[in-house]
Amino acid sequence: MALVLALIVLVDASENTHNGAGHRISRAKRALDKRSGSYSGDATWFTPSINGGSMGACGDYEADDAAIVALNAPQYGSLSSKSSWCGKKIKITHNGKSVTATINDACPECGYGSLDLTPTLFSQLGSQDTGVLDITWSVI
Repeated sequence: MALVLALIVLVDASENTHNGAGHRISRAKRALDKRSGSYSGDATWFTPSINGGSMGACGDYEADDAAIVALNAPQYGSLSSKSSWCGKKIKITHNGKSVTATINDACPECGYGSLDLTPTLFSQLGSQDTGVLDITWSVI
């Protein structure tokens, strides 16, 4: 019986990924997020012209003041190709404030559910000095 329990724990642990903040995200949580269409994670900010260049992973130009985001790598998929997420409009919420944006890039360092926002978007949700905000987001 103990061997069976140990195997279950090992299988469950292998189905988890990290969200970038050291928290484990289970396969079940990812499936539930996908069905509900609502995701949660961290928002960070980047300046496209400095951090990665003016061409996003989706192939479109990125202005520093554009309402665009870089999607976390686990959800984006292969960073060597254009994702099915590219061009999707999303609503991002933090502490009752919301902004809309377009997915235009990938964030290799971001954990599942997290987004990298342009300074314009980030500032509408909170202070850039904080560096990281807890967010929820969904496709609109």
